[in-house]
Amino acid sequence: MWSHERQAQILGQLTARQKVSTGELAEQFDVSRETIRRDLLEMEESGLLNRVHGGATLARSGIEPEPAYEMRRAENVAQKIAIGRKALTLVPEGSTLFIDTGTTTIAFARELAARGNIRVITNSFEIARIMSSGRECDILLLGGRPHRDVPATYGEMTLSQIDRFLADFAVISPVGLHADRGVTDYELHEAEVARAMMRRAQSNILLCDSGKIGAESRVSICRLEEINHLVTDPHPRGASLTLTRGTVHFCEVTTGS
Repeated sequence: MWSHERQAQILGQLTARQKVSTGELAEQFDVSRETIRRDLLEMEESGLLNRVHGGATLARSGIEPEPAYEMRRAENVAQKIAIGRKALTLVPEGSTLFIDTGTTTIAFARELAARGNIRVITNSFEIARIMSSGRECDILLLGGRPHRDVPATYGEMTLSQIDRFLADFAVISPVGLHADRGVTDYELHEAEVARAMMRRAQSNILLCDSGKIGAESRVSICRLEEINHLVTDPHPRGASLTLTRGTVHFCEVTTGS
């Protein structure tokens, strides 16, 4: 079993039982205690748990689970379309892009396919389908394990394939963007894919509607200083976030978007 799969199962047990034992996990997965300790250390660094003597407890942050994928598709539709259109202006024709799965990145993919002349590497089934209809679009769908809720691939195979490529841009849609915590996601496997794509891209573009500004979720993707471009809509209450190195691009949301 790959470490990614083992850590996902450990997180599932923590969610159900609130606490796990290093010895019991080592016996269950037929690995050494040192292997489990490394797993727990990595998960603690991602903010998923707190290590204690002999095991770990679930990290308590008051963070609510992310809504189901189909529910997210119907939220903030006009903002997502406007964000997708604005992001398109940052990507020259002929570029190579990593795009992770998400309802905002799907809106961006529709704009990208309509323009054409682009190369896209993605783990999203829907983005691959959308891009396949574009003019002069070269599409690669990353292999891996499909997820039950989100139509995309994840796991060690997906991560290893990402490492084979170098892209001009990684286009990512996170769950939250916080001044102190940085860019975060709710699911470990989604954060790992986003982080791997950003490592293998020369520039990173975050697509994030204003409702996510100031929010934080369970798993860290990157720090604020690693963001090159943030595309968002103007917050109705005037809330904002200042990047340490990157540029914030505001889109114009219209009722007819």
